[in-house]
Amino acid sequence: MISIPLPSNSPLSQTISYSVSPLFELAASLHTLAQPAPPARFVDWTQEIRTQFKEARLNSDWEYFLPIFRFGIPDSFDPVFTKGVMSVDDQYEYFVTLPTDEFIRSLQPLLHEWNQHHDIPNVVFDIEEDADYVKGRFSLFVSSYWQLFFETNWEAIAPSFVREAEQIHMMLEDLSACLPFLIKISPEITYDAEAHRLLCPTKGTSVEVQQLVLYPSHYFAHEPLLTKRGKSAHLLYCFST
Repeated sequence: MISIPLPSNSPLSQTISYSVSPLFELAASLHTLAQPAPPARFVDWTQEIRTQFKEARLNSDWEYFLPIFRFGIPDSFDPVFTKGVMSVDDQYEYFVTLPTDEFIRSLQPLLHEWNQHHDIPNVVFDIEEDADYVKGRFSLFVSSYWQLFFETNWEAIAPSFVREAEQIHMMLEDLSACLPFLIKISPEITYDAEAHRLLCPTKGTSVEVQQLVLYPSHYFAHEPLLTKRGKSAHLLYCFST
């Protein structure tokens, strides 16, 4: 159980916030693209992108990095870290300055999960041999994907994120509006009126955090995902565009 005390004499916005990152959404799209059976609303899109990968000669790079995205999204794309990463130049600078060991750590849990179900992919052997090479190849692939395919997608869906942000701002003005909004995202969230706190069921021991960060996503087509990061709880969810 994750509990989040709500402020008594200050705005809800001091406790509940949201974050949107084009680079995270790019990674979420690759996660959806990596699924053997994508959600129905993405079937046509995934078929189109896979065809375009072959035409753009990016198919070999995609097959190389697909194991990283099949079972999740690397932490290096977390919206908290990538919120201001917008252009190709921003992305290049972000990955160049990201320490290689930190980048590799963000991949390890996802590659471990892949190895439980499939043969060990080439990217694992290359990480052991030359991690900087993998990081550089990854940065080039992400930049190419953004320029050739995703930038147009982002321009199309960005207005929907603006509307979602407006709704979040409105619901943070009053607790009576906030609770239905959060419960709509994740029906398991409850409100303890006596203790004036939100309760979010999770596996493991009960913990208290000070912040709830909402991550609305178009391409993360899964059930809401709640994780604890330091003194915050992060709630990733898919919203309708």
